[in-house]
Amino acid sequence: MKKVIAGSVLAGSSLLAAALLLAGSMANDWTINGAHSALWNLQRYGLMPALYAFAGIGIIGFLLAAWGLIEKDA
Repeated sequence: MKKVIAGSVLAGSSLLAAALLLAGSMANDWTINGAHSALWNLQRYGLMPALYAFAGIGIIGFLLAAWGLIEKDA
């Protein structure tokens, strides 16, 4: 049960951090005729490694929660 809670918190917090990072990137520079996107702005500011790290932590958290659900208690 502890793995499910820990994994869920880890996955949820990384999802929230990635959402804030994407929303914050669009708050500073608006698109010009629809040519730019949030990912372009993240690349411009050098924040793609942070987005990859949040995605990786989210995947690890999801796998930890799934492992906690599948594991049988002895």
